[in-house]
Amino acid sequence: MSDTSTSTTRLTKFYGEMSPSLDTVMSALLAAGVDTDHVKASDLYRRDLDCHNLGMHRMLEILKDVAEEYGRPVPEDTLLDLGCGLGGPGRFLVDQFGCSVVGVDLLPLRVELARALTDLTRMGERISYRVADATNLGVEDASFAQAWMLDVSMHIRDKQALFGEIARVLRPDGLLVMHEQTGPLPKAMLPVRRRAPYIAPSFPQLIRYVEGAGLRVLTWRDTTHIVLEYFVRMRALLGDQSEAVPAVSARRQHDVGLTVLDGYLETLANLGGRTGILVAKRVT
Repeated sequence: MSDTSTSTTRLTKFYGEMSPSLDTVMSALLAAGVDTDHVKASDLYRRDLDCHNLGMHRMLEILKDVAEEYGRPVPEDTLLDLGCGLGGPGRFLVDQFGCSVVGVDLLPLRVELARALTDLTRMGERISYRVADATNLGVEDASFAQAWMLDVSMHIRDKQALFGEIARVLRPDGLLVMHEQTGPLPKAMLPVRRRAPYIAPSFPQLIRYVEGAGLRVLTWRDTTHIVLEYFVRMRALLGDQSEAVPAVSARRQHDVGLTVLDGYLETLANLGGRTGILVAKRVT
């Protein structure tokens, strides 16, 4: 089995255990009093129902503010949401900027749910999806004004191919906007790494990968304290629910969530782990 096939299998299992179903999302909307016949993108992302990036909606707002310092998308622009997951960040971008978005993910199950949620919010004219490998997107050169990649690159082993492909599909002077955890990853992350591929370079290595692809790094903003606060809140929430998870499948999802949270908390709180926002511009 190829490295990509192995990674796909592991990520499918990992995110299959972590992801909500469409029924779960609809139930949460109903419980919040949302009219499910007239769902807006903000009804989803402001409740963190469709975002799996570290820090969720709060981090999207911070990313938007940082990215706008270097170039605000206009309605004529098309942005790439690389590793789109359930599509929350892409719908957020369309909602905020009026642009168009192409969401790409390796996992068909996540693309299927992203499409369903986009149909629910009636944003299909502005957002499309495709299943593809991030190192081989199958789109024309210079297709995108910006590429957003949130907590995705650490799942991809071939960093040189990844950033080379991002540089290829960006327009001249187009922006890469990414959020990621840097390495080296400590032993506390081993339980998480056993479930999914986590290959995080050190900060200097990350810069070399990005700039070696023909992108110039414009800024790095540390977000560790924000991500840590988010994980503390989530850990408390899951801990409170521990005695009230009856179904076997729900218990498995709950336990996987605790494993992931504990690994991140130990790494970021006690072992020097860092997360941050990186913005880079295509220069070649």
